[in-house]
Amino acid sequence: MGWKQRGFYLDPAHVPYLFDTNGNAGTTAWWDGRVVGCWVQDDEGVVRLSLLDDVEPAGRDALDHEARRLTDWLDGTVVGNVYASRQMKQAKLP
Repeated sequence: MGWKQRGFYLDPAHVPYLFDTNGNAGTTAWWDGRVVGCWVQDDEGVVRLSLLDDVEPAGRDALDHEARRLTDWLDGTVVGNVYASRQMKQAKLP
């Protein structure tokens, strides 16, 4: 993700939500070769998606499946982030 030109995998309108001015990214959610949003965790460590793009139902199902797998793998561990993107900070958790 370190390329300055990210248009081939990221809508330029999403850059301010997912990257800082130095190019640091927070967590990202990918579908079909493109960044479509980010993921965050609640206090219990459950991974939740915060999408910036509309994703087709099959893609949303796949992303939800991976969020559940990551939740299971982390087993309650909440991952600390050195950099939390704007989208991560704004994510609404249930």
